[in-house]
Amino acid sequence: MAVHNEQADVATVELTGSGIDIILPPPTAPSRRVGPVRLIVALGLAVGVLAVAGIQLISFDGGGLLPSLAPATRILPAGAPRPQTLARQDQLVLLVPVQQSRITAILFHPVMGADALPLDPVGQPIDQGIISRLIASFQGENAGGPDYQIEGDPTSVDIGAPVATDTYAPVDGKVLSITPLIVNGTTFGDQIAIEPLANPGVVVIATGIQSDPALSVGSPVSTRPEAWTRLGRIVDVTGALDPLLADYTQDGGNRVHLEVRPATAVAAT
Repeated sequence: MAVHNEQADVATVELTGSGIDIILPPPTAPSRRVGPVRLIVALGLAVGVLAVAGIQLISFDGGGLLPSLAPATRILPAGAPRPQTLARQDQLVLLVPVQQSRITAILFHPVMGADALPLDPVGQPIDQGIISRLIASFQGENAGGPDYQIEGDPTSVDIGAPVATDTYAPVDGKVLSITPLIVNGTTFGDQIAIEPLANPGVVVIATGIQSDPALSVGSPVSTRPEAWTRLGRIVDVTGALDPLLADYTQDGGNRVHLEVRPATAVAAT
């Protein structure tokens, strides 16, 4: 007669005529544990399958699931820069004319053979020591301007950017003239003269850009962020000029060049 019967996976105790019998449960198969080597192999196979599938999706445009990637040469950020002061000429303020993410370098330098007015750079000279930087920052001389290089008397400024970068008006005003820049019989963009509203007694000159077709003499130009006027796009001038900016960049030094000249001097020429 059985007096105790546990679950099937434990021993059973029975009383018999000859005494007490203990009946053990049948042996179970030992559980197989996955070794670390097998686990690594399995993970490797899974990653490989996913990689192959991903490559096929990209190669065949993912059957509409993944967008095809454009070559790097076609990716050119468009749009106006954020408002940022570049330099001052007396009461006139020049703003950064190209999108900040496209700038390769900024160089203030003298202009030979032109009656350009001196500019007061705003920002941080790159070669300025840390102590001078701290003092200038404490005195508010930086005013949120960009980093720049400077050589000699700053009567002009080059803002470097790749060819075809959009260039925007550095001041509010109106277009006085658009003149092709011709060197040895070849045209290298235009020279655009702008009469600024802040000081009609001077003229802002921009070169190194191909003017926008919508721009014409007499056109108003604005620096309002919601309606910033596009002057044109930077052209490749390395075949005509030897830009000083090339000493500070990894390209040929293509840039938009800005000067401020007296209106009388521009009218005379």
